Amino acid sequence: MKMTIIGCGSIGKTLARFLETMDEVELVHVFDTKQKAVEELMTECQKVRYANNLEDAFEKSDLIIETASQSAVHEYIPKALEMGKNVLVMSVGAFVEDDFKEKCRILAKQKGCKVYIPSGAVCGIEGICAAAIAEIEEVIIMSYKPPEAFRNVKYLKNKGIDLDSIKRPKVIFNGHAKDAVKYFPKNVNVAATLSLAGIGIERTVVKIIIDPKATLNTHRIIAKGKFGEIECWTRNMPFPENPRTSYLAALSLISAVKKIAGSFWVGV
Repeated sequence: MKMTIIGCGSIGKTLARFLETMDEVELVHVFDTKQKAVEELMTECQKVRYANNLEDAFEKSDLIIETASQSAVHEYIPKALEMGKNVLVMSVGAFVEDDFKEKCRILAKQKGCKVYIPSGAVCGIEGICAAAIAEIEEVIIMSYKPPEAFRNVKYLKNKGIDLDSIKRPKVIFNGHAKDAVKYFPKNVNVAATLSLAGIGIERTVVKIIIDPKATLNTHRIIAKGKFGEIECWTRNMPFPENPRTSYLAALSLISAVKKIAGSFWVGV
């Protein structure tokens, strides 16, 4: 397979390094606005090429993978779908916009391709998907992160919340997923994924807690319905260079690529 990765940040680099070890992967086009980041990656990954013409890279690829941002999803994913390419999206928050989600769904159906969304930094997504076949009454996700994960978040500045003054766990957001993803686009993609799997962004409750003693990014999911109850805790190691992102998120992306490229899929 040939692939294109949009974004050469911590997750994009981690994925590219893993793809270097996969026999199923022949070539990896990587695009980033910072070309130097891709050139540095090319020195350690022989399969990586800089995608100086993204449309040409799409045309030559079997799978397009976004690891950049919600704005990158809006800009590039519809183009890939129009070309009939399967896409794998990390910045899931882009799909909380119903019109955009529907646009991508229709394009994928018309062009005979698929939109893949990995489970990200939480466990239990496959269980939520199964439970939603019957009826889910409520879904709550509580995310606990250290202050550094929220540095320079505009929402907190507007609320006058000083991260350095927080000495004990503090709830900084308690609302629905639609607003959580809007105000914390780089922190709660897990809420968007959970919403898509379960009862939607208007009903999924999100609580975000800053814990100054936290060393891990922790997510607790509670779901109740006809199926019974689900409660999942995930305690994630953050990326050293990007504390907003959990290491497990990158691993879930790698797992998804392995399934798509391979012939054995566990957890459908």
